[in-house]
Amino acid sequence: MKRESLKQASVPELAAAYAQAAALHGQASIEGAHRVANAQYKKLMAAWRALRNGGADGRAALTVLLQDSNPHVRLWAASHVLEFAPGVAEAELEQLAHGPPSVVRLDAEMTLREWRAGNLKFTED
Repeated sequence: MKRESLKQASVPELAAAYAQAAALHGQASIEGAHRVANAQYKKLMAAWRALRNGGADGRAALTVLLQDSNPHVRLWAASHVLEFAPGVAEAELEQLAHGPPSVVRLDAEMTLREWRAGNLKFTED
């Protein structure tokens, strides 16, 4: 979904775009495809900004993504849900951090560490 169309997208469409970008970013990261990962990161952040600006409906959609079957989607969603529902987000990150050795596990551990140290900020930059 292009950035221009994100402005007109419904919350379910935004959530789908977010999940797709998170999944593709995760796969590209595993494969070492940095250009693909970077492109998906941009799409992920655009969808996140749109969901974030979508008020309660956008926050609810992000929270639902904590139940996605893809661990990369759950990791990104949990990281963003920390901003408004830290208890639920930390529980998911803890679960991912205790999973099998993987990039997701390491990212979940680091996200929790930085969150608890007060180093994570939620900005749209």
